[in-house]
Amino acid sequence: MGFVRNKWGFVVLNLFFIVAFIILTASTFDLVTLIDFLFYFSFFYISIGLFLWIIKGGFFDAITYSFRKVTNRISNNGDYMDDFEEKPLPSQMFKKKFMHFFLFQGIVLLIGLLVLLTFYYN
Repeated sequence: MGFVRNKWGFVVLNLFFIVAFIILTASTFDLVTLIDFLFYFSFFYISIGLFLWIIKGGFFDAITYSFRKVTNRISNNGDYMDDFEEKPLPSQMFKKKFMHFFLFQGIVLLIGLLVLLTFYYN
């Protein structure tokens, strides 16, 4: 389990999964297919990381607070002990370490992708 907690170990694990997907799905194992799969994986990690960055920055906090306030005023549930102001906002739901994990994986895979692209075009 310590291998997965290490960020470089997880990069190696991602590369293993990329090679396994290429072997299982592609008809040939060539550099273009490897570049394509590296792009898919890096795009996934970077898009999730950027979405978590937007959430952690507090972009959705005001919207969430407003919806909770309106729902509390409109609802007829009678539970007055449920205070909407005490519930955590989306930016408080996870730690920055979680966001940094996805961004790190995506950037390292993107750097590998760029290295392979320069090798391919030279």
